[in-house]
Amino acid sequence: MKKIDIKSGEITKGFLCKQVVELADLRAVLYRFVHEGTGAELIHFLNDDENNLFSVAFRTTPSDSTGVAHILEHTALCGSERYPVRDPFFSMLKRSLNTFMNAFTANDWTMYPFSTQNEKDFYNLMDVYLDAAFLPNLKESSFKQEGWRLEFENSPDGEEALTYKGIVYNEMKGAMSDPNSLMVRRIQKALYPTTTYHYNSGGEPEDIPDLTWQGLKDFHAKYYHPSNARFFTYGNLNVIKHLEMIDDRVLSKFERVEVNTAVGSEKRFVETRREEYSYAVDASTPKEELTNRSIISVAWLTCDVTDYFETFALSILSSLLLGNAAAPLYKALMDSKIGSALAPGTGFEDENKEASFSAGLQGVNPDDADKIETLVLETLKKVVKEGFTKERIEAVIHQVEFGNKEVVGNHYPYALNVLFRIFGTWVHDADPVQPLLINETLSRLRKEVERGNFFENLIKKYFLNNPHRVTVILKPDEEEGKRAEQKLEVRLSAIEDKLTEEEKRKIINDAAELQKAQELEEDISCLPTLELKDIPLTFPLVDHVADEREGVPVYWFDQPTNGISYFNALVSAETLPPDLKPYVPLFCTLLTKVGAGGLNYMEMAERIEAHTGGIGAYANVWEDLADLDNFSSVVEISGKALVRNHGKLFEILKDMFISPDFRDLDRLHTVIGQVKTSIENSVPGSGHSYARGLAARHLTPAARLRESWAGIHHLSLIKEVASRDVEALGEVAEKLEAISAHLLNKSSMKVSVISEKRYFDAVSKEMVSFLREINSEDFLVQEGVSQEEGNEREGWSTNVPVSYVAKLFRTVPYSHDDSSTLLVLSRLLRACYLHREIREKGGAYGGFAAHSSSEGLFSFLSYRDPHLERTIQVYNDSIDWVLSGKFSNEDLKEAILSTFADIDKPMAPSGKGNSEFVAILRGLTREMRQKRREEILALDKDAIISVANKYLKGNNKSSIAVISNEEKLNEANEALKESPLKVHRI
Repeated sequence: MKKIDIKSGEITKGFLCKQVVELADLRAVLYRFVHEGTGAELIHFLNDDENNLFSVAFRTTPSDSTGVAHILEHTALCGSERYPVRDPFFSMLKRSLNTFMNAFTANDWTMYPFSTQNEKDFYNLMDVYLDAAFLPNLKESSFKQEGWRLEFENSPDGEEALTYKGIVYNEMKGAMSDPNSLMVRRIQKALYPTTTYHYNSGGEPEDIPDLTWQGLKDFHAKYYHPSNARFFTYGNLNVIKHLEMIDDRVLSKFERVEVNTAVGSEKRFVETRREEYSYAVDASTPKEELTNRSIISVAWLTCDVTDYFETFALSILSSLLLGNAAAPLYKALMDSKIGSALAPGTGFEDENKEASFSAGLQGVNPDDADKIETLVLETLKKVVKEGFTKERIEAVIHQVEFGNKEVVGNHYPYALNVLFRIFGTWVHDADPVQPLLINETLSRLRKEVERGNFFENLIKKYFLNNPHRVTVILKPDEEEGKRAEQKLEVRLSAIEDKLTEEEKRKIINDAAELQKAQELEEDISCLPTLELKDIPLTFPLVDHVADEREGVPVYWFDQPTNGISYFNALVSAETLPPDLKPYVPLFCTLLTKVGAGGLNYMEMAERIEAHTGGIGAYANVWEDLADLDNFSSVVEISGKALVRNHGKLFEILKDMFISPDFRDLDRLHTVIGQVKTSIENSVPGSGHSYARGLAARHLTPAARLRESWAGIHHLSLIKEVASRDVEALGEVAEKLEAISAHLLNKSSMKVSVISEKRYFDAVSKEMVSFLREINSEDFLVQEGVSQEEGNEREGWSTNVPVSYVAKLFRTVPYSHDDSSTLLVLSRLLRACYLHREIREKGGAYGGFAAHSSSEGLFSFLSYRDPHLERTIQVYNDSIDWVLSGKFSNEDLKEAILSTFADIDKPMAPSGKGNSEFVAILRGLTREMRQKRREEILALDKDAIISVANKYLKGNNKSSIAVISNEEKLNEANEALKESPLKVHRI
């Protein structure tokens, strides 16, 4: 890492350097700057990472629930002074090799981050982001598209009716229909009655139409000023160039102003409170199912996050109370059998200026509020009396140490992890460096603990003797949805009754103008872009060494893991008979949550926490790279540990492999109930993924198994098992033990070790001891199940106000020459057609196309979509559009760029090793991957049109699945009379 020649007190490009901090543990140097002219702050995190990140953020504190901060986050990205095109953000997604692009609206801040490994791309994106944040156009048409608008549309009775539309409006209708999200929001509303956190910064659907265009512009003028800005840059690029560009493009155009955006302190309660809310469920839900569908939490307001040590100590206390199955508050709640799982939001939350803590249960009877409240308080009193053992405290500290050392970033850039770590204190004007000095903080914590009763006193101060406490009850109500619809109808009718003919014409004309603007083919040449020559011709190699230990193939990956070793064992699930195979995911979940080696589940949980960074088991399905009718099913069992804990990791794994205890039926019952609740809760947020799985299951045998392991049909199995009494779970325990015999042995095992080379010998010694002791038994491979490919059309109803629409086509395996072309076709359709038709015009939060080369499936998907049958038609029309050839060579170039942005997305060191390990086992050679790069770079329009015609137009190997509510599905079937959806209930 080459240090920058900037010292504290020096001025560079208009920025005063206030602080330079060496961060040896993170192999980085942090620089703090303030812009002399405007007061804007900037932190640069210098290290050797080529995945450079830029972010600009503003403290944004709404005073209502109109979603002004959220709608502004969207609208700012709809054209700016230097880049006056309709949608520069989504245009840049396809004109760059970004590794991450997004924007976030939190409770009290808004952030615009991106990352890329290409220097030219970095400054292209920075230019667009700076202009969007500080100099957006904020057109009224953009406000109406992204936020809300009035339109006339046909109602079910054929009449023209006034309705609300808008991307954020529909997004928040979906978000607020999710009881988990709603509960977290309602806790916040109850805990913070007098500050900005009382309001929903994302927007409450009934309040969003109260926001005016002028109100949006006023909010931008107040909050999006350099004097209220915090910049963050990260990586190995030269910060001096960053400073120069930020000053030249933006900051030099502004003067310093006094910006009063600080969040005040909440007025503290003098006595505890109780609040009750309701959430909508489908009116057809049987009443007996509603009895135990409530969520109840006890929540406290605690410390100010600007006191970093107190905040850190409370986060440790939260882990001590709730961190694993043996933690006292976790155990008391789950052992009570009052509910099925912990309530959403349970634990310590430091996102707001004053942090909170909550604990509760879901799947409860609303009349049990007193029981839960008493249980939580009595458990806390017991903990004060009994305290925590030194070993338990050290186990939690070990997790903090592990988290500080681990380089993550397989889904988000590691840079974002760093930014989020410091931002909570920084945004509230406290020291942003302190959260990175973990060793210093831990040293102080240990001294406080040695003095005695440290955590016990925190419990007294913030929980037992703190009257700022509220018990929140969220109940299901089958009439809630109807009441909300009636309220909306009354509101819209009142508006319509007062409209003059001229105002009606204006609404109609505005809708037509917006549609015209959305359909206009724009010249976006003013936006910067990369070219195909900027794409690396080859992909970075991940080297390995292969050998054997105790007859097991081992693949060694030398990666900069910062003193952590990762062990992955892959075993075949192909020997499992048909009656056992559906239970594999449940086996994987339970394996790490039951006792083993003579220890009960609590002792095992504490052991895992004290000595590892986590142990997991996961089921997967791999299609044959040359034949979609062949596949293999595997289970991965993985663990990770600091190098000093290699021996402990393998001792724990040995006990899990040799003697897992599936005979604790009470434990099985508890965990299965948690799994059921977790899957049910995930449907509203991942409806498009579940719909995709439902459609895919009719197209390939691998997809059918995958859906039965991770989809709605898996949920059906879990529901049935969860409904059994404890005593009736003996049969399930027998199945799990039978699965153990097949999977927890080394006969089909292949292993990867990802670590630094200097630790290989130490890992090998402990691993050999583990491999010697575990079983090795051969089983016969079972015959695969044949499958008829069907043209299925299904609708699945659940409690959501929006739809998730999936249409899938079976295509070709990875090794087929057309596979890479289909990948680019999906990018082209997504960027040039579906985004406009489904998101901009249709108002859905998202509309995508994707081709999974490994699965041989081409997907059309929509997310939080107000439409259903219209979306299916859009999918069909998009195929006709591409066949017409109405896309340019520039469009194709952009599709290729976005394809490589995804292919070349960087991974954490552990992810690199594991990805290469899987590629080796699947037979995905480096030559195959290099050939694919060359094929994509050589594509032309004719190739795209050819595969669209061959695999999408008239392909009867297709399937549709929709997740929505019963009313929408029935309405859609009225319009789809010739080919209706078969309706099922989730």
